[in-house]
Amino acid sequence: MRWFRRRVNKVGRFSRLSRRDRILTYEAAVTLWFARLWLAIMPFRKVAGKLGTSYPAAAPKNMLLPTSETDDAVARQISEAVIRASKNVPYKAVCIQQAVAAKIMLARRGIPSVMHFGVGRTEDEHEKMRAHAWLATANVEVTGYPLDEGLTEIAYFV
Repeated sequence: MRWFRRRVNKVGRFSRLSRRDRILTYEAAVTLWFARLWLAIMPFRKVAGKLGTSYPAAAPKNMLLPTSETDDAVARQISEAVIRASKNVPYKAVCIQQAVAAKIMLARRGIPSVMHFGVGRTEDEHEKMRAHAWLATANVEVTGYPLDEGLTEIAYFV
């Protein structure tokens, strides 16, 4: 019964969104699925070639020109749509899938973005590595934020 009530509440909240936000959420869900499939099938070096030009973490960061307020508003809407969709798809949409999906959606609208990749150590006793991907435009933190403290950027794609 509780599961059913939660679903009904989600549908109610979704129906109260604006038409544009609902469409963006549907687009985000489809793009997340595409990103998941693409990352599962293709070797990462092939995917990386499509993400843009790769730069090491030490390269200058001011690669993007400032965007307009309109582009910033669209980037925020896409961010919210990707986050909303990632919570409701029937699989765990991880950070790289979210970043790729948002990058594709922003690129379709002509909004430049930077995808960052970083690594860090987990806090368990075996000192395992963890990876993280995050995406930003010149003025908007799109996906993968806030960043963990122990994370070290290794590369980014523009």
